[in-house]
Amino acid sequence: MVSETFPIPNSPKPITCIYSNPLHSIPDAPLPTSLVFTHGAGGTLSSPAIANFSTGFSRQLPILCFQGNSNLASRTKMFLAVIDHQKAPNSLGGRSMGARAAVMAATSETKFLVLISYPLHTAKETRDQVLLDIDPSIKVIFVNGDRDSMCDLERLDEVRSKMQCKTWRIIVQGADHGMDVKPKKLTEAVGIKTGEVVAEWMEAPDDGSRREGTIVYNQDGEIEWTGWMGADDAAPMFANHCNDLPKAVETTKAFSNRPDGVNVQSRVKAGKTTSAKSKSVSKRPKPVNDADDVESVPKAKRSRNSKETTKATTTNGETGVSSRTRSSKKKKASGSHYLET
Repeated sequence: MVSETFPIPNSPKPITCIYSNPLHSIPDAPLPTSLVFTHGAGGTLSSPAIANFSTGFSRQLPILCFQGNSNLASRTKMFLAVIDHQKAPNSLGGRSMGARAAVMAATSETKFLVLISYPLHTAKETRDQVLLDIDPSIKVIFVNGDRDSMCDLERLDEVRSKMQCKTWRIIVQGADHGMDVKPKKLTEAVGIKTGEVVAEWMEAPDDGSRREGTIVYNQDGEIEWTGWMGADDAAPMFANHCNDLPKAVETTKAFSNRPDGVNVQSRVKAGKTTSAKSKSVSKRPKPVNDADDVESVPKAKRSRNSKETTKATTTNGETGVSSRTRSSKKKKASGSHYLET
């Protein structure tokens, strides 16, 4: 795999791009590209979520990632500029706000849309209409962490059932909106695996009923892709988030309910249920500190009278909200964590 950084002419300034492919050399322009991809509102090309995904994807197919700003309309125009420069590649994608821009930039010639951590909802709205308007001929794949505070899986199911185009979904066990998992040391490997699975899907999408799959892992660093499953198939999991399991006796868990008959075995940690595990199952996951465009944050949360200060931090290369301090003991207002990357 090789990579090259270069600018694409655009006004008011050039668009910085990173091109990666599975070959041992960079071909002459125009570069063959399977996917044009971009980051979230507060991210960069060096953000771990982008770097990990593109690393995995480019092991099989060429990908071009471009740097954009935090303005949705401007990012959409950048997509169009890159498409024109690359001689109209047929696949677009992005994560979070970048996924929104990809959908808006799609044309009748677009074949695939890769939507990672699509920010389906905020505290006030559901961003579903643009998805419902996607051309029926386009194949769409969603990649979501099951702890993503900006894309509830059940709400996404409802939207997918209304969409005219065919959709697939990869659920990443334990991942939040930024595609971070616990333990943190596995985030890179899980992200790379996600890119590999998406590239495999683009090469040969299953047009049948198997359109749901899960990437699972445990604390030993074992990562598995369940394969595509049907709606009635129970997605095999590492005993409900292996990262929460106590370290005790090692056992073997067989994924015997895969529709293709393959019996995938993975070692899992087994032991008695602890109070910590019980909390992780029954308690609603904490909202993650994911960065969003400012327009998504209710104005009331930014008023001086709220007596609330917000500190910005950088999480995995993307701006987020790290902490809040209050002068009173009032409870936190709901919806304030909906920040998009």
